[in-house]
Amino acid sequence: MRNKAGIVLLIIGGVLMIISSVIGSIGVYEFLRDYISNQIPSDLDWVKNILNILVEILRWIADTGGGAVIVGAILIMFEQFRLGKWLIGIGLTFGSLALIIWVISAIVNGTGIITDPLILGYLSRLKGFFTYNTGLQFIGVTTALVGRKIIKKPKEIEEENEEHPGISEEAESGEPTLENPSENKYCPKCGTQLPIHANFCNDCGSTFSN
Repeated sequence: MRNKAGIVLLIIGGVLMIISSVIGSIGVYEFLRDYISNQIPSDLDWVKNILNILVEILRWIADTGGGAVIVGAILIMFEQFRLGKWLIGIGLTFGSLALIIWVISAIVNGTGIITDPLILGYLSRLKGFFTYNTGLQFIGVTTALVGRKIIKKPKEIEEENEEHPGISEEAESGEPTLENPSENKYCPKCGTQLPIHANFCNDCGSTFSN
């Protein structure tokens, strides 16, 4: 199966995310709703309604987290690459952001390189937007990110094969292939296809001269 390794990593990452409950806290969505309410004029209420609906949809997908990643992996198994990758990306959005903010906070707190109270306050507020249960959630997010990265569409695989014409799908699976029929010959006894310079048959054991 194409993209087998990536799909396996996505499913493992999704399961770990579900176990560790990787979700954005409600603070993220309250912030987005407040921003929409304050920044969009009152005469564009229909725009506000649409944006609020989109926020709720994103909230639902992001809150499912690992579930969205697993569903996306299943879609990719059935070659629904665009929808699958989009769903995985949404499922990973807040988990990835939480991971980045957690790393930055750890560096800042551990090294003391930033002392400005205003910046530290913003960083603390950002960190408060997310839940941080265990390190397992970050392992799940990282695993899923790697899986999504190595997923390739059939077109990308074909382009790679064009760049490396000597590597076929069978060759990648470890099965022997004979790429150019003009460079092969056949055993006169059993008809097995052989390299042009072979002087015996691997199948029936017959020997013959070139």
